[in-house]
Amino acid sequence: MIADLFERTGTQSDVLSEDASSVLLEDLLEWIEAEPARVVTDADGCVVRINPSFSQLCGFSFPEISGKKPGSLLQGPATTAESIEVLREAIRARKSCQVEMLNYHKDKTPYNVRIELEPLSDTRGNHIGFQATERKLS
Repeated sequence: MIADLFERTGTQSDVLSEDASSVLLEDLLEWIEAEPARVVTDADGCVVRINPSFSQLCGFSFPEISGKKPGSLLQGPATTAESIEVLREAIRARKSCQVEMLNYHKDKTPYNVRIELEPLSDTRGNHIGFQATERKLS
């Protein structure tokens, strides 16, 4: 992003000092890391995109989870049937929902999470998938 800025506007010295560039980059990285975990699926519910916060939260990298349904890797024995059903019903109806549930990290450590699920549509209104925003609860 910063390199693109420099390419469009001139040299680094024309835009920012080296110290200011470092501070800007550090701020940008902190902002990205502070973002909630996000996962995007296609219309079939298979992962097509995640952000770094999602990987930090659950321990799975994009190559490990790409093309899979998130629940198949994140839900476990203590995940309640009720919370799973809330998600399933929203997915079937292509509706938004919020649910708190117990998920499992790649290392099998359980953690509580609040999931906000939103359907995604293309410019013609056709359903193309979902985005889930996940926040770890204490």
